[in-house]
Amino acid sequence: MARINLDMRQLQALVAIAEEGTFSAAASRICLSQPALSLLVKQLEEVLALKLFHRTTRKVELTPAGHEMLQTARRVLGEIDEGLSQLHDYADCRRGRVTVAALPSLASGLLAEAVASFRREYRNVRVVIRDGVADVVVESLKTGEADFALGFAVPGEDDLIATELLTDTLVAVVQKGKFKATRKALAWSELADQPLIAMARGTSIRRLTDSAFGQIGLDPVPAYEVSFMSTAMALVENGEGNAVLPSSALPAVFAGALQRLALNAPRVERRICILERKGRQRSPAAEQMIGHLLNLAAHNDGA
Repeated sequence: MARINLDMRQLQALVAIAEEGTFSAAASRICLSQPALSLLVKQLEEVLALKLFHRTTRKVELTPAGHEMLQTARRVLGEIDEGLSQLHDYADCRRGRVTVAALPSLASGLLAEAVASFRREYRNVRVVIRDGVADVVVESLKTGEADFALGFAVPGEDDLIATELLTDTLVAVVQKGKFKATRKALAWSELADQPLIAMARGTSIRRLTDSAFGQIGLDPVPAYEVSFMSTAMALVENGEGNAVLPSSALPAVFAGALQRLALNAPRVERRICILERKGRQRSPAAEQMIGHLLNLAAHNDGA
């Protein structure tokens, strides 16, 4: 069957005439001149090869074919209106979905705060978090599974754009009372002399930890290797050693038996970025989520 090309204005004209009963009233309703309305009807009848109206000097009536076409026109226009309404909801973040890939240390800290702030404003948008090690985060972004990612700038990845979000530092998490209350910082060499609770190999935190020890010529063997920061902190709390964790994932002051101390000589920083695929337009929900992250990072930086 040959494709029939219809104009939405033609369908609107058909419905208006059927409901108003005269060409003049229908033309006024859809803000057209009567000759322009008549032309739309003529074009529609020619495209369909069917007569849609019985015309008299006093009124206009639908033919049987016109009645059939009226139902189709109402259904099509209704579906278009519904589709446009849904599109407006999507654009205004009244519906939709945003998927964020993030390192676990960021997912449990900065991202969790941003999601809570975002959801207070956009309750009907679904948020999906894909947390994993750096390679998994980048792969989720490159395959299109994630709208954007939180991680590090990746050298050599020319198809990714990195927008700096904040600068994070590695700190020591120790059992409260283990060091003098006046201590605010430790040297990496001091950690090497005590049981170390290290993050698992392959994580960004472990790579930075090993690099920091290497800079001062040390290579301590960890007492424990763990995959989750919560496990590391539980071991510290139970007196099993000290941990090295990112400051952005930790409270400034612990409420329980833990304490965080700055780590110096060397001071280790990591540049946290919003990663996006080059040439990809952000969805409305992703745009708003990134805005919440930037605002939160700026607030924390200025605090």
